[in-house]
Amino acid sequence: MPTKTKTLGNRDPFEPYDITQITHISPQMQFMVSAIVSSLNTFRRDIEPLNGNSGITTDPANVRVLLCGDAADLRQCVNAVSEAVSDDPFILSRIIVAIEDISPFANEILKLSKPQIVEWNEADYEEYLIERVKRRNDDCVIGLAIDLSPTIRRVRRIRQLLEKDGTLIIPNERKMWRTAYPELIASFVVDGGRFLTMIDCVPGSAEAMRDSELFPPLEKRLRPIPGMIDMRETSMAVLYLLLFGCIFGPLFLPVCLPLPNCSYSFEYLVKRL
Repeated sequence: MPTKTKTLGNRDPFEPYDITQITHISPQMQFMVSAIVSSLNTFRRDIEPLNGNSGITTDPANVRVLLCGDAADLRQCVNAVSEAVSDDPFILSRIIVAIEDISPFANEILKLSKPQIVEWNEADYEEYLIERVKRRNDDCVIGLAIDLSPTIRRVRRIRQLLEKDGTLIIPNERKMWRTAYPELIASFVVDGGRFLTMIDCVPGSAEAMRDSELFPPLEKRLRPIPGMIDMRETSMAVLYLLLFGCIFGPLFLPVCLPLPNCSYSFEYLVKRL
């Protein structure tokens, strides 16, 4: 995502941030930064309830924001927030970044003025992950969660971490979620909380997501997801090596190639040349 977030300067140190001044070249990033700053905004003057619910009062200093998803995307999100609030440690230190690959945040792990970095491995037990993010004796509450690569498994775990009146933001709801998991999805809004999708809240999100799928970032193309193999590209590469002498062996050794919808021996392919 592009950078360049407008800095919220010229303000009293004890004055809440004016989120209406937050601008970003990416509407999706602007929406996320505004939501994060808004959730962590009411910490200096008055204690205000989450989501305007007067029945719940929480010390704003204990409110946290949870970010989940791809490390590169979250790195850009944290950079945009940091730029918007001029590296305000009171804002940044209350952001929890839960990711599997913590290397993009390696320089910030031990800095108290930076976001809290949590290693989130989906293969770990649910209780372990929840304890890493929020300890049982911790007074903090998570009022906002943003998951940029949502899975139903992680959404379940976020539900256990998020306050009942908290907000979950995801790029887009997956197909059949509301049909297959109606109780889970409904649990985010039953007590005054919110379940938001950027595709519904931010104009142009549908087109942006479609472009990101058609034209993935260069680093994602160069470093594919482990375990994912393009059989068509692999088949053509093997065929090229066999036919042009880069792989030697018995000329008539039957070699089955996983070409789409067919299986030919090496002997047959040579005769076809």
